[in-house]
Amino acid sequence: MPASKVLTKSEIAQEVEEITGIKPNLVKNVIDAIADIADDQLDAGYGFTLPGVATIKWAYTAARKKGEMYKKGETYTGFGGVEQVAEADSKARKQSIKLRAAPAPALKRLGKDATVQKRAIAQAKK
Repeated sequence: MPASKVLTKSEIAQEVEEITGIKPNLVKNVIDAIADIADDQLDAGYGFTLPGVATIKWAYTAARKKGEMYKKGETYTGFGGVEQVAEADSKARKQSIKLRAAPAPALKRLGKDATVQKRAIAQAKK
């Protein structure tokens, strides 16, 4: 595998050829087709999952009016379960929508593996 930080489409195609024997141009066409499918799904408002690799989905946060969560003088449960008395009304919040990406469950385990973390830290410091 190349030592580059991020593989290019050509490098991925070369890796796939070494593993499967499928010609790089065909692999590149498949990668482009998958990217087009993801674009269509996201453009339509849906999420997209590349099984075994990652999930990309829309994350929506609803708008909230000032004082909707708590009013001045009310007791509310804050961070860590600590009860607090509000010094002011809760702030208003605009609605927002963002794309979020997450690794597939099989890859999430890598984030908990100490040896993988050490390798990632070493690569990040280079």
